[in-house]
Amino acid sequence: MNPHPHRGQLYWVAIPAEPRQKKRPALVISAEPRNRLAGDVLVIPASTALRPSPTHVRLKKGQGGVRKDSVLKCEQITTLPKKLLSDQALGGPLSGRLMDEVERGVIRSIGIPVD
Repeated sequence: MNPHPHRGQLYWVAIPAEPRQKKRPALVISAEPRNRLAGDVLVIPASTALRPSPTHVRLKKGQGGVRKDSVLKCEQITTLPKKLLSDQALGGPLSGRLMDEVERGVIRSIGIPVD
């Protein structure tokens, strides 16, 4: 179990609702105090199916440690127990610019217009 995953970093996760509990990268988006104190975290799963969408944020290979070009599916925010996250992040944190894009994608996913 990862005792303190960090906001803005990607980890391998096992999402229980997925077939065969496929492991995939996911971005931690919950606030640092929550990540430290709670038993779970908020994550956005990544996919290598590069379908364009106003709620998707594109990551190039290597950004955040992803192995292939990917998209973060901001409409699929989920809460996972920390025990389902890898012990180590895949790479360094995403840039402030990318995190701003993620936040806009999340806002769009709940129906709030964003420029």
